[in-house]
Amino acid sequence: MTYSNPGAYNRFMGRWSARLAPLFLRFSQIHESANVLDVGSGTGSLSQAIVGLASETNVTGVDPAPSFVTFARDAVSSSRAQFRAGSAENLEYADGTFDAALALLVVQDFNDPARAVSEMKRVTQRNGMVATCMWDFKQGLPMISMMWQAAEMVAPGSSARHRPHTSVRYTSVLDLEALWKNGGLKDVATEAIELPMPFRSFEDYWEPFLEGSTPTSAFAATLEEETNGMLSRVLRETIRGIQPDGSFVLPARAWAVRGASPG
Repeated sequence: MTYSNPGAYNRFMGRWSARLAPLFLRFSQIHESANVLDVGSGTGSLSQAIVGLASETNVTGVDPAPSFVTFARDAVSSSRAQFRAGSAENLEYADGTFDAALALLVVQDFNDPARAVSEMKRVTQRNGMVATCMWDFKQGLPMISMMWQAAEMVAPGSSARHRPHTSVRYTSVLDLEALWKNGGLKDVATEAIELPMPFRSFEDYWEPFLEGSTPTSAFAATLEEETNGMLSRVLRETIRGIQPDGSFVLPARAWAVRGASPG
């Protein structure tokens, strides 16, 4: 799956990718002079964190969407970062080119995740780290699940037709662990990464949905129009812990897995 509006995506989910990226890097145990491949680099959140890790760190970002490649080049203004269009399943690099290969929040969108993991392992040098993480879509992302709950209240039929009950792959840490072990990586380890999602207001939370940058947000935007704003009114009422200034915080959790390339 690819997306066509990187600016809108960055406002919707990219800002949270940027918060998650440093935590994922810490888990991935990347050393300060590493040459890293960022697979599915998107708007550049992980690449930005990689070049910020140390002055000797270099990153190459690969993404199938040319518009996202262009966006990342503008967003990550460092001579130690480069970006190109390419497929995770067919990485155009020689064996052992990189010290590490990482993928942030994209494994579920790969056409062939097992093939992509094999490619990440291939281009990583012996004992180099191969790692990924993805949101816990089942129980760890209230930002999204609250919208679906509100949608079920205002339009149960439409919600049932569009909600991705079975289409999201690798919904647990055990799924990711199995993907890594089946891919031949060694010393596989997993972790739950927790982080807060602070919002300045309900509008700060809701307005990025209306730009329709993903299938989920596109559904929300369409349903909001079809229900004359009822979706957002119901959703607003479900949020707890709103402060006097209108701000609130939602929890979030991502599953992470790493393993060493056997070379």
